[in-house]
Amino acid sequence: MKTITSERNIVEVRNRNNGYTGYTLDDGTTRIFTLNEIKKIDLEELRSLSMAPGGDYILKNYLMINDKNALEYLDLNPEPEYFYTEKEIEDLLLNKDPDYLEDCLNFAPQGVIDLVKSMAVKLAVPDTRKRKLILEKTGFSVDNALHVNEVLNEEEEEEKKPEQKAERKVKRTTEDKSDAKPARKIVIPKE
Repeated sequence: MKTITSERNIVEVRNRNNGYTGYTLDDGTTRIFTLNEIKKIDLEELRSLSMAPGGDYILKNYLMINDKNALEYLDLNPEPEYFYTEKEIEDLLLNKDPDYLEDCLNFAPQGVIDLVKSMAVKLAVPDTRKRKLILEKTGFSVDNALHVNEVLNEEEEEEKKPEQKAERKVKRTTEDKSDAKPARKIVIPKE
């Protein structure tokens, strides 16, 4: 393992989770990342995170460190899919053979898999084999998500239309109904 000198080593760390990612260390350091946020963090802080309960999981699955020396120092040996960016995922979903997608879904960290799912919906992946593969490997149905989005968009369109109120027509008469004699419905002959 490579050792790092005591001087401050700052690395860029990117949140690739579909939402917030955060952690609090024993020394009180707290970090909250928003979607795709990049922060410059001291390598020793990341070392502390890797030693904290769940920290290793956060580093491997939700945060991305694009520095091989830092990854080696932290003793993280990620698969090639760890480094996938949104552009590479888009290419994977739209252009590459489904075998590449299957490898990604089998070996990528959770953050990359979450990006694959959200981008598959965003891009409305036309390849049904890829949609089926995503469903089989993750349990996430791109078809259902697209259908839900379609329904929600239709509902929004309906809400935007001006409401057409039916006008109630009331017949006004000048005579007072309380004084009028009711008409018979059945005629009874007089004897």
